[in-house]
Amino acid sequence: MNQKKKQKKNSQTKAGSKKPSVLAYGFSKDTSIDPPKERKDIDNIRDEWIPFGENNLFPQELEELSKSSSTHRSILRTKTTFTLGDGLKTNNPKLEDLLSDINSLGETMDEVSFKVLSDFWKLGNGYLEVVIGHGYQNYFHQDASMCRVHKDGAHIIMHPDWENVNRSPEKKKKVPIYPDMIKEGSVYRTMIHFYDYESTHTYYGMPDYLAAIDHIKIANQIGKHNLTRFKNGFMPSAIIELSADMAEDEAQDFIDDAVSKLTGEGDNAKILFIAKNGDGDATNVQIISDTNDGSFLELQKITNDNIISAHRWNPSLSGIQVAGSLGNNQQILTIYDIIMSTVIREVQHMFIRGIKKVLKREGGYDVSGLRFENKPPVTLLGAINPVDYISIEEGRKIFHLPELNEEELQKLKEEKQPKPTNNGTDNSSGSN
Repeated sequence: MNQKKKQKKNSQTKAGSKKPSVLAYGFSKDTSIDPPKERKDIDNIRDEWIPFGENNLFPQELEELSKSSSTHRSILRTKTTFTLGDGLKTNNPKLEDLLSDINSLGETMDEVSFKVLSDFWKLGNGYLEVVIGHGYQNYFHQDASMCRVHKDGAHIIMHPDWENVNRSPEKKKKVPIYPDMIKEGSVYRTMIHFYDYESTHTYYGMPDYLAAIDHIKIANQIGKHNLTRFKNGFMPSAIIELSADMAEDEAQDFIDDAVSKLTGEGDNAKILFIAKNGDGDATNVQIISDTNDGSFLELQKITNDNIISAHRWNPSLSGIQVAGSLGNNQQILTIYDIIMSTVIREVQHMFIRGIKKVLKREGGYDVSGLRFENKPPVTLLGAINPVDYISIEEGRKIFHLPELNEEELQKLKEEKQPKPTNNGTDNSSGSN
């Protein structure tokens, strides 16, 4: 608009009845992730793969979700660590050599397994590609976010960019699911697909934290809220009523400048401006006090609790600070045993069963002793008081103390016994 037109517009606005300019700042976009329903009308699917999610990008959405909550991310990492434990072990020297150098990239089976298990816990699916040549086997991790199941249910299709898959169809790679194989040159390729059972889902597994997706999103928004509050210098929300003779575009420029100066980079401080006609220049500012801090903290707690519950986890095992969650070594070991029995071991068995079949059938390996060696988060020795398990005689030998005669020994044993309380009960705490 040139200067003459602008002046004309301003004069017309001033002459006429000006409408109030009302502007609100601080609204964020909805980034919802809906749990996918699996397509059953396979014949009506246009593409050759079965979509994973409505837009076929559910794994990518879960990938982003894993970065949005520290609680969620910590549990995912710990689940993977506990599942792998101290790695895959075997009593077979030949198989041990294979596991120590499992592919042409120089990776160990433990390194490959960690990636596959990480995908499984995060995305509900894990993929292990096997390349079988004359006298050797190679195992490679395939990124689960890049894998989709073919409509025939017997192949996996891989592509590096599913958002733009139709722009680069030549990058698609199709591999049969074991026990089927495809021959490429002198080698055979096959894929092991690890996924957990989920009713109504035939082709893809679902992550076990599925019910907490909304809470993970809330946790992400809580983090953003705190960050933007910091960027705003903890500027409170307010209603600012401008009483001035300004055209609408002038009021808008004024408001934009004020918002920029008052709220910094963040957008949590909601500032409602009302520009209206007035004879005076008085400006009314009404500060809206933040009375919801208590509710906000409660929401944060509820969110964390729901994430932990959906994972079937205990916060003590992931270093998550929750009131009343920490215990001594023996308590942590007890929690660890429960988690191993109810959450981790079933995944270990699934993984072992999958690779045992290929190792035995295609390589002739003795896999009877193949196992994950578990690694507790604390040492058992830290939960044991050695005084309770060794005798006085043994203790004196350990510390190279002279032997005692029977009378001296009996006296020490009596002193070691807990003294009874006044009512005759055992006083193990030592109080009188």
